[in-house]
Amino acid sequence: MESSTEVQRHTCFYMHSVTFLVENCLFRVPREPFERESTVFCDMFALPQGDGNNIEGLSDETPIRLLGVSKEDFEQLLKALFYRQHGRPPCLPDTIEQWMSVLKLSTAWGFEEVRTAAIDALMALGVSAIDRLVLGRKYDILSREWLVPALNELARRAEPIAFEEASQMGFDMALKLASVRERVALSRTQSYSRVFEAEVFRTQPSESVLVVAASRDRSVQHLDFSNQIIATFNL
Repeated sequence: MESSTEVQRHTCFYMHSVTFLVENCLFRVPREPFERESTVFCDMFALPQGDGNNIEGLSDETPIRLLGVSKEDFEQLLKALFYRQHGRPPCLPDTIEQWMSVLKLSTAWGFEEVRTAAIDALMALGVSAIDRLVLGRKYDILSREWLVPALNELARRAEPIAFEEASQMGFDMALKLASVRERVALSRTQSYSRVFEAEVFRTQPSESVLVVAASRDRSVQHLDFSNQIIATFNL
């Protein structure tokens, strides 16, 4: 005699999938991590759904279209989302550029844990000082751990900050960094002129424009500007 026990779905291990269309590529992945970790997708999936086969994301015929997103960026996000705890290369992103892709999308879609993993990975991979400042400005990374080492490296540098670098990091940040460099230079010589290069405000970027005055004694490379940086940038 056959049992009449009703078949049930397991509460943890019966997973729903979702289909995304990114550029010309379909991705079919478990839906739960998107609901659990992303504020954007959690809100999206909470909206009333259509009926039957017309539900977006249910099939290849009705995928969720992610407009303005590159296939490469989305692939790197998925690698970090699904493999960051137990995965090993090549499962995980392994280059600075790939982790930048993860940072970009995790910030846009509110994947806080993935965003933190991307920031940690970029620091471990040794992203350049200028790139740290650019990424910090673009993706609102304001922690001391991220900014102070980068600013310290540039403050120690004997070479001046060039116009292109100042443009990348933002002139407000460049001028604050210049003030840190100037104070150290003033403490080392009485003959230093307390004037920044006026070229900062030139309208001819093709000229060789510098933000901070002439190159300095290379012995400053051994100094620690952390306290001045924290005070100047209010970190």
